[in-house]
Amino acid sequence: MQTALITDLHAEEDFPLEYGVDAWKNWDILLKDIKKRNIKEIVFLGDIGSMNAHQRLFESMNELTFKYRLVLGNHDDFAEVTQTYQLEPISKKEAWYWSEESEVFKMIGLDTSTDAITQIQLDFLKREIQTGKDLILFIHHPVLQTNTIPQKEYPLEGADDIKEILLGHSGRVHIYCGHLHMDDVQTEANISQTITPASSLQLKKQSEKSEVDHIDFGYRILDFSNPILPSEVIWFKS
Repeated sequence: MQTALITDLHAEEDFPLEYGVDAWKNWDILLKDIKKRNIKEIVFLGDIGSMNAHQRLFESMNELTFKYRLVLGNHDDFAEVTQTYQLEPISKKEAWYWSEESEVFKMIGLDTSTDAITQIQLDFLKREIQTGKDLILFIHHPVLQTNTIPQKEYPLEGADDIKEILLGHSGRVHIYCGHLHMDDVQTEANISQTITPASSLQLKKQSEKSEVDHIDFGYRILDFSNPILPSEVIWFKS
């Protein structure tokens, strides 16, 4: 089964608008392509946009009758998102974290909307990795170091704590994240980390400070039917 990974839309925010990016136009293009490929599942990896954008995003995904999952990024706010989208297991928590199992994988979502990982979520992660299945972690911020300027300027507090827990898992761990507005892959021991490009604009990996590279946009297709989890980025010209 194929899944679309989408991240960093930043709809109705000043940052992409400054560069002439129409986030909703990009979103419509992505959804049209996903429908054309008959993909029936979306994982949104955080940074929806302003609070005004929440309802439109959720309504558009509901209209597609797709299954979709969500994690929150540093441009999201748990209290604001849960005003728009009420999900019973989430609304009873203080952050947007969850787990789900398939025949082959255990999937975990963590909330890094505060640019930090909470102790409650670390304890949750410690419990959830007690499985013989390989793990898939959906999280907005990268956990492994990419040595890029955007990660150095906008790091995740507690990333090393997450990594230490994941290194203790007996099987393979696949991390899928966004945040850095680029395509990147890193590996360490049993962990592989794949960053999906933004659906708004991309940043340079190396510059004096975080700087826009280009305004092409894309999403990642992940194939869950294959245990090695092949994926590809679908790019669109702005």
